[in-house]
Amino acid sequence: MDPPPPLHMAMFPWFAMGHLTPYLHLSNKFAIRGHKISFFIPKNTINKLQHLNLHPNLITFVPITVPHVNGLPHDAETTSDVPFSLVPLIATAMDQTEKDIEPLLKKIKPQIVFFDFQYWLPNLTKNLGIKSLQYIILSPISTAYLGCLQKLSQGRDLTEVDLMKPPSGFPDSCIKFHSHELRFLASTTKIKRGRDEVEHLPSLRTVIPPPASCTSRLCCHRRWVEV
Repeated sequence: MDPPPPLHMAMFPWFAMGHLTPYLHLSNKFAIRGHKISFFIPKNTINKLQHLNLHPNLITFVPITVPHVNGLPHDAETTSDVPFSLVPLIATAMDQTEKDIEPLLKKIKPQIVFFDFQYWLPNLTKNLGIKSLQYIILSPISTAYLGCLQKLSQGRDLTEVDLMKPPSGFPDSCIKFHSHELRFLASTTKIKRGRDEVEHLPSLRTVIPPPASCTSRLCCHRRWVEV
């Protein structure tokens, strides 16, 4: 039997070096298997990752112009270009790329798009007849821990006390935070991000869930945890 033909994939990570880099590592893995990848990336950030593209014959960087948002420095493209307080503006700028992403997808015609925090992307790809897959680079245990707590908080800001104790049904003693980590995580829940002022930073995995996936299940210490 002949092997299946290679796929054409698109990668659309969150505009942060800690997300762009692992997405490119994943792209290299797919390229080893002969798949073609179109990698969406802020245009001035390409040079920072060019050396990590091990298969330039199969991985093509697709430059994205990051829209200007009031309060955001004109040369800012990723979270490494701004202080933490301005990260929500990077999220807003990323949301505003939607109108540019649609014609790009129509042009390159990938079969599947791997996306990060772009909650609007599944509807877009569905309308274009393209599959989408949310690929989260955070560890499953962290995602499940914080996701469960956010769900149980019912919209109120999380406190250090909330974060200290694992949620009901979560494996005991699998995560232990230091006091400075608790203070940081609690402070991030008070920041607003993105279009429609969706509360909380995407780093806490509280993006608007894609259609038909209001919950997700993650394997933690061989147990499934629903978030």
